[in-house]
Amino acid sequence: MIVPIARSTNILPRLAYSLLLCTGLIYGPRPAFAQLTGLSTAQAQDAEPVPGSSASNQAAEDQRQPSTESIVCGVAHLGQCLKDIGHDQAGIWTSPLRIAPRDAIWLLPFAGATGIAIHYDAQALQNLGIDKSRIDTSNTISAFGSPYATFGGAAALYFLGLGTHNEHLAETGRLGAEAVLDASLVVEALKLATNRERPNEGNGQGGFWPHGTRSYGVDGAFPSGHAAASFALARVIASEYPAKPVQVAAYAFALAISASRVTSRQHFPSDVLVGGTFGYLIGGYVVRHYAGENVGSGFSFVPLVDVPTHTFGASIDLRPDQLDLAKIGRLVNRMSSPLVSLKTYQRDGLIEGQYPPIPELAR
Repeated sequence: MIVPIARSTNILPRLAYSLLLCTGLIYGPRPAFAQLTGLSTAQAQDAEPVPGSSASNQAAEDQRQPSTESIVCGVAHLGQCLKDIGHDQAGIWTSPLRIAPRDAIWLLPFAGATGIAIHYDAQALQNLGIDKSRIDTSNTISAFGSPYATFGGAAALYFLGLGTHNEHLAETGRLGAEAVLDASLVVEALKLATNRERPNEGNGQGGFWPHGTRSYGVDGAFPSGHAAASFALARVIASEYPAKPVQVAAYAFALAISASRVTSRQHFPSDVLVGGTFGYLIGGYVVRHYAGENVGSGFSFVPLVDVPTHTFGASIDLRPDQLDLAKIGRLVNRMSSPLVSLKTYQRDGLIEGQYPPIPELAR
């Protein structure tokens, strides 16, 4: 196994950035999300509204206004869809800048698993052998998990939701399509950066840049686009419909697609490991940040801070005529994710942590 190790050294810098990117996806906020979640330190110190005052009421109105007039991505607003994708990509690619030392708790095991998978990739495919019947069946299965197929499936959910006036289903399809596009863009960039041979190419060792810059391919193996797209869509569906049967079915679909890419000899195990992980994290990224933006459902919550007295409070506004309990319930479910905690918000600047201990709540 000395040859695969030697050929893996060329990929170490790119793999390191990929792992950092993967870590940042868990905690990295999208700029728009940070703007809608709470007041920054500068805003709090300038305004210093007191709950119950006219300034407080005006702040609540100012915070509520953008949400009621916000444009949602859809067939009628394709331009907004492009903006959302642009915001996603900016947040994803800059996410390594927000990595903290505590992330090593899971980053190191993931890096170790990826390194071990790369080391034994060639041996795993050799042990698998070549079976034409198995390869044909695997190719048939994996076709359902291609980026085109998963995007089409998400679009079908969206239009089905529109046609049946099921807002939740339409939302699921829209977020699923966004997650698939985000995952596919990230994967294609990494494929171009790593230029890895597939199991059925070259000497079958899966070399990264095996011939240097003299030979360059645009359809590399690392990471797997099918695994990334299927897991991105599965994560969105499982988050929007948290019932166990739905979650099991969604992730079973993604696992079947990922496994079929190996048994069809289109990818090495490490390709689907990294691709599936990226897809899962990107799907969660899209859902969590959409939850922070989608607050225009008859309910608004505005943090209020009084710095001189070291107190804080909040303005809560309910509009019964616009209240959508189902939407608020989905918002609460998303925000209750263990990955979106108060400490996370505080660390990323969504909740400022520069105030002294607060003795009491403002009334």
